[in-house]
Amino acid sequence: MDKSIVNNQHFKDILLSLIFGLLSTLLSLVKFNIPGFTAAISSLNEIPLLISVFYITNPIYLIITVVISALATPEQGSIYSTILMHSGGLAFFGVFYHLVIKQYSDYVLKSIFFCSIGIIIYYAVFLIPIFIVTNQALGLNNTPFTTFYDELRRSLYFEFITSLLVVTLFLVQFNYGKKLKKYSTSLEELVSERTEELRSTVDELNHANEELTSMNDGLDLMVKNRTTELEERNYQLTEYAFINSHLLRAPLARILGLTDLIRMESTDPKTQDLMDKLFNSCEELDEIIRLMSTQLSDGSILSSEQKEDLKNKINEIIAQRDNFN
Repeated sequence: MDKSIVNNQHFKDILLSLIFGLLSTLLSLVKFNIPGFTAAISSLNEIPLLISVFYITNPIYLIITVVISALATPEQGSIYSTILMHSGGLAFFGVFYHLVIKQYSDYVLKSIFFCSIGIIIYYAVFLIPIFIVTNQALGLNNTPFTTFYDELRRSLYFEFITSLLVVTLFLVQFNYGKKLKKYSTSLEELVSERTEELRSTVDELNHANEELTSMNDGLDLMVKNRTTELEERNYQLTEYAFINSHLLRAPLARILGLTDLIRMESTDPKTQDLMDKLFNSCEELDEIIRLMSTQLSDGSILSSEQKEDLKNKINEIIAQRDNFN
């Protein structure tokens, strides 16, 4: 069956009306004859009729329940009288339930109290009086109203007590069922909401983990590239240190040797002075080269004073070269 039909409230009300009508017909088989009144028979068929008010949202469909229930009317009775008295009684009880009893569904004692009041009025003001009036109008009984009412009241005592107990207890169970269903729905919504939040959190964590993994991969690549660059740079520095300590100092050492020979063989004072200056400059240059080689080999960093001293020595060598020229 189509779900849209099953979930339709009118369809539900019609189905419930049929069910409660059939239950009322079934319980009408439990009969209590009223002494002295052949057309007046008491039964338990009022219980499903009263309970149907709790379930059927549209009171118009209660007519279906009443009509089906009236089909069990005894031959000596009147189906019209049965329909009228139940229609009037259920119309009142339905209004009373929705306006009064339903408002106290969260309070057990109050709901029982007002439900009991409603059932008393249902019997005392609607069911019995309408039954007497319709029976007298149809000529089924000519007993005076007050006398007939008192006799029916005493005869329906057991039915009234049974209906009162069953309906009020059922109302308590009905209210608790609605609360439980509401709580279950709220719990399901809460669980669904928390599940969605957890799913969202897990997605965020997975996304963050992916970003972190990507960053780690990038960082590893960066470190690898940087390590390669440093190794290449270190190799270049090592090569440069080798050039300074061996290839560059070799010709400088020869210049120092030649300068020293010229100084020993020359007797000219001016030449001697120039050779001394050249020798001193070559020694300073040799010292600078040796210092640079040491720094490059050790991988240490020159201090500010060492840098300034190295700069001054280089400037002095340049100045001496200019004076020599």
